[in-house]
Amino acid sequence: MTALVVSSLIAAYLLVPNAWFRFVLGLSVPLKIFQERKTEDLTRAVVTLALLFASALVAVWYAPFLKDHPFNFPDNAQLRASDYKVVASGLYSDAMFKDYGDRFWEALSRTFRRQGRFVCWYYFFVTLCASVAGWGSKHYGRLRRYRLYSRIADLYLLPHISQWYVLLTPFTFPDKRTAVKADVLMTDDTLYRGDVADHFLDKDGNLSGLFLANPKRYDRRAYLKEKDAWGITRSTAVYWRPIPSAKLYLVADKIVNLNLNYDPPTATPDILARYLSRLQRTPITVSISPGGGGARPSKTAASTSS
Repeated sequence: MTALVVSSLIAAYLLVPNAWFRFVLGLSVPLKIFQERKTEDLTRAVVTLALLFASALVAVWYAPFLKDHPFNFPDNAQLRASDYKVVASGLYSDAMFKDYGDRFWEALSRTFRRQGRFVCWYYFFVTLCASVAGWGSKHYGRLRRYRLYSRIADLYLLPHISQWYVLLTPFTFPDKRTAVKADVLMTDDTLYRGDVADHFLDKDGNLSGLFLANPKRYDRRAYLKEKDAWGITRSTAVYWRPIPSAKLYLVADKIVNLNLNYDPPTATPDILARYLSRLQRTPITVSISPGGGGARPSKTAASTSS
């Protein structure tokens, strides 16, 4: 019985609220896959819920209205302590359960109503916190100029968000019209270029595919032919051939190297570099350099390779 009660409490106060928090947060921004065995993720979840748990507990004990609704009944600190003692003793000992008789069931009824009230406000706080976090994450590019927000976001918000969403969208930039342009080298040595229109992840949170808008293919054969014939070549821009398609889908398993450029030139590398530094523990290499596109000196370029 005790083990069942403990399991129920863990599910009600930790597992389910954490899943609900991530669901609500995920309505605003795509999230990383939660790794239950990763100490950092688990610790962050426990700390977050512990703070919300304590806030809800204080609220249902002392805050007007919250301490009486829902499931209102006459209550005080002495009765609360007595009820918890009776319920705990009755669940632990069959002899105590028989001695308490109806008193146990009355205490259990009040305890259920107290816990129901607490759970209502606890889940309300979880939902409110997740909603605020989602709004703050969605507007990261615009709000990051505020130092306090930037510190909180870097410590708490960004670790929740899918790294591919940060890389392949204008998430980190104030101007959401910022275009994410990609040069993609495939396993057959074909090089494609285009604007990142969408991306897809697998069940483990890894990149599974990429949609490029306004796609072009680099005519390497013509480049080599001219180089062999003339000894020199024209500008590389000449060899990019438009692909007669609105969008081109590339399978991630066939991608060898992915070079990303962010345009307009208001895009700066500092924020993206700080976020990407967290990815060094993943099986990709990342580098940030101004002027990655060559056409505009203040562009930001990020390269990733398997």
